[in-house]
Amino acid sequence: MPANESDMSPATVWASTFVPSKAPLPGYGEDGYSVAWVDTPHGRLQVLVAGPCPAPGTAGRVVERTFGETKAALFEADPA
Repeated sequence: MPANESDMSPATVWASTFVPSKAPLPGYGEDGYSVAWVDTPHGRLQVLVAGPCPAPGTAGRVVERTFGETKAALFEADPA
């Protein structure tokens, strides 16, 4: 699902890890999921990851997504 410019914030990955269990959000992370700590203009945040587990230093954006009735912040890496 595409993001709106208004809900995007630039971010750089500080650290990330893969969690080898099903995520508690419907439609996300059925076979495991990644969590990243990212530096943003608003400070360091812990967010879920859209796509593969990013390496430290990966640039991208934090976007808001809705899974069922739950809103979550996700890191999306910039295209390579």
